[in-house]
Amino acid sequence: MIDGRPAVFLDRDGVLNEVRMDGESAASPRTLDEFHITSDAADSVQRLRTAGFEVVVITNQPDIARGLLDRTVVDAMHERLCTATDILNVEVCPHARGHGCPCRKPLPGMLHAASARLGLDLGSSWTVGDRWVDIAAGRAAGTRTVLVQRPWSWLSTSSGGPEPGLEPDVSVPDLADAVTVIVGSP
Repeated sequence: MIDGRPAVFLDRDGVLNEVRMDGESAASPRTLDEFHITSDAADSVQRLRTAGFEVVVITNQPDIARGLLDRTVVDAMHERLCTATDILNVEVCPHARGHGCPCRKPLPGMLHAASARLGLDLGSSWTVGDRWVDIAAGRAAGTRTVLVQRPWSWLSTSSGGPEPGLEPDVSVPDLADAVTVIVGSP
């Protein structure tokens, strides 16, 4: 067990892989054919690991609960992601809003679970995501936060809208820039 190691919690869709556009809305891929890992993902994860961070993916996947996505497809996506990027830990919330689940972002349950399982120090860790729910979960867990700015970052989700005053510590255009900020911070 790792004791007190810092981590970077990475959202999956829109950070490590491309989103699927559903009209004006960004959505999670539902098939392996739609699952495209970003060109900067592998290098970014390697830079974080070289800098001494544990890397943990935290992803809401409510389409599982809605019956729109089979868990075996999600597992295959994560196998592909872990192989391509050398990520070792993936936390998934398969619940839809209304299930009362403490792991569904914007709640910090996935970060707390990974921290307890891996012995991580949340106070020296970071959360990186492309939506306000990622920033809210990171804040609630006590991590510093980086927003990968997208047109949909502050739009309401099935969890509602962001709390007034919610802001990331840093906003960047992509994962590579997020890693540069994190690795360069004291």
